[in-house]
Amino acid sequence: MSAVKVYGFEGNPRTRAALVAAKYEGVDVEWVKVNPFAEGGVGADYLAKFPLGLVPALEKGDYKLTEALAIASYLAQENKSGLLGASKEDAADVLRWASWANADLLPSLAAWFRPLTGAAPYQKPAVEAAKAKAVKHLEYLEKTLASRTFLVGERVTLGDVFVASVLFRGFENVLDAEWRKANPNTVRYWQTVIHQQPFFEVLGKVEPTPVETAVVYTPPKKEAKPKAKHPCEALGKPSSFPLDDFKREYSNKDTPDAMKWLDEHFNANDYSVWRCDFKYNDELTLPFMSANQCTGFHTRLEASRKYLFGSLNVYGVANASKIIGVYLIRGNGTPRSLTLKGGESGRTDPPTGPADYKGVFDVAPDYESYNFTPLDYKTDREFIEKVWSWEGEVEGLTVADGKVFK
Repeated sequence: MSAVKVYGFEGNPRTRAALVAAKYEGVDVEWVKVNPFAEGGVGADYLAKFPLGLVPALEKGDYKLTEALAIASYLAQENKSGLLGASKEDAADVLRWASWANADLLPSLAAWFRPLTGAAPYQKPAVEAAKAKAVKHLEYLEKTLASRTFLVGERVTLGDVFVASVLFRGFENVLDAEWRKANPNTVRYWQTVIHQQPFFEVLGKVEPTPVETAVVYTPPKKEAKPKAKHPCEALGKPSSFPLDDFKREYSNKDTPDAMKWLDEHFNANDYSVWRCDFKYNDELTLPFMSANQCTGFHTRLEASRKYLFGSLNVYGVANASKIIGVYLIRGNGTPRSLTLKGGESGRTDPPTGPADYKGVFDVAPDYESYNFTPLDYKTDREFIEKVWSWEGEVEGLTVADGKVFK
């Protein structure tokens, strides 16, 4: 057998098993390095030969083969070195151990260590489950090797080649000094197999160095994302008064007196007033439940606290009520791109730009459950005071409850 190509990548147990099998049998093999985990994957040329993209793979002329067990068995088919066993029973046993290493031990080890090294997403429950499964397999191996030098018979077989190749991944990552001390049979076995001349030659006669301490998951450092600026920050300081000044007036004085203060200081270039109406009043039942809804809405408006004041009230009685509010917000509610020279607004309908009410209210995910209508402070002053003072009727209804945002 000659002119055989084996495709695989460095450190891959399945590739290593194929190369060791070829070395034992004296098969001349060209190792073509292909790594499915590298950037770009295996490449179009490889997929043209092996459409499933499986690694390792074997090519000899027109003959192409995938699956690690099939490749290693093909390379060892002449059985010059006894890799396939001395009898039918041995051959079956060899296949059992090779299959166990390839289909059971390797996947459980990989699912244990790969997330710890960052090669796969880390989910603690999944890693713990994989570790438990791998440990169970390794305990079985340790007990088996208590009375054996090799797994089948008195010499190295393909079963040993696969098991030792897979154990490499464990010793490189999680089977540390403490584990090795508790599992002397497995350590002795692994050292014996990998130091057989054909195996050691595939290793480049480089002595492997198992880890002293098992790798531990280290969460990746999260890049500090710059805190998103509130749209109102671009407006700078108001020329008339800080909103907190009015909040103090409202908190410390009766509403009519606070309104007189606002009459003297209100500047439509700095602030705008908005009516807020809940869209689904027909769904409201008990007033206290509606008031809880108002509280929740205000809680979700927290990010706009510096730029917002108002009251959201429940008017009416059980099963016949409305939620109506009035808010004073920073900004004149006119998008800058629609503001004409001299401060006159070129719009005739409610603003829709980034400087309007949305910039203040859309911090609450449920803001779209409300309609917002701009008010004129002078024209609508009586209505504004009614809502903020919780006095008088609005749309023929009196206040049942309310929540102030300040």
